[in-house]
Amino acid sequence: QLMNPSQREELIRKLKQRQEKVNRSSSKASKSPVSSVSTVPQSAIDRQAPVFEPPDCRRHVLRNVPISHLRPYLNEQMLLGRHLGIKGNIERLLADGDPKTWSLKERVDQFIHEIERDQLLTIQGVYQFFPAQSDGNDIYIYHPEHPSQIIERFTFPRQSQEPYLCLADFLRSVESSIMDYVAFFAVTAGVGVRSMADKWKEQGDYLRSHMFQAIALELAEAFAERLHQQIRDRWGFPDPLEMTMKERFAAKYQGIRVSFGYPACPNLEDQKKLFRLIEPERVGIQLTEGWMMEPEASVSAMVFAHPQARYFHAN
Repeated sequence: QLMNPSQREELIRKLKQRQEKVNRSSSKASKSPVSSVSTVPQSAIDRQAPVFEPPDCRRHVLRNVPISHLRPYLNEQMLLGRHLGIKGNIERLLADGDPKTWSLKERVDQFIHEIERDQLLTIQGVYQFFPAQSDGNDIYIYHPEHPSQIIERFTFPRQSQEPYLCLADFLRSVESSIMDYVAFFAVTAGVGVRSMADKWKEQGDYLRSHMFQAIALELAEAFAERLHQQIRDRWGFPDPLEMTMKERFAAKYQGIRVSFGYPACPNLEDQKKLFRLIEPERVGIQLTEGWMMEPEASVSAMVFAHPQARYFHAN
């Protein structure tokens, strides 16, 4: 938004309004008498929900994943709609035989076939389960082989209004003396993509350059979707057999996966902790000084198993 002239002024205006609101709230708070009783809001998440124990807490590295394994998880609405400009519901347009949509889909399908045939993309990932517990708004990550040793700590924001959700609510607490678990993963389909896309752009083939980058981005998302399903399977709560891909895209499964920088866990700097835990460098993913992943077509996430876990905005 800062880089876009049409959006920059509006963004600055909103930020100024937000800062003024914070300043007014701080001023009021400083003039208000301090209550002798301080209460911490709590959500209604079940703290006694069953704990799902993973089969192991070893690091799993997945190399050279075939594109054919990811095709069922490829979101055509995102690929053809968001990235390649088709307006409307892609599924409906294809069902209605829309010529423009079908022409682009056939071209993309042929290009994906070429990418797989010529091995133009290297698709890899890493994931690992860890013992974990909560303490207020904090989550402690324990050493896989020495569960009494805390090796990482995350602090997440709690909603200031009902339902007062915080990611820490989805784990058993330290006080419960019951060990819970989380999973972390990182996947990429972007190694070498930028150089190849730049080469086609220099040759004047702008559509192929753009399609290649878009396909890499959505294949990384497809891999994240597939790997999350595999994690649920291994964790002991597989999806119902009748679940469709459309339902998976709508997150109708049990548990959630959250990525740092997004609403429930907005601190992008927490990526450093994920990298220390599972070492995505092993599969070609690097972390920039601004805590962004390089290559761009990469996805990382923290995964929860709690049956009541759901996506939310930390307000």
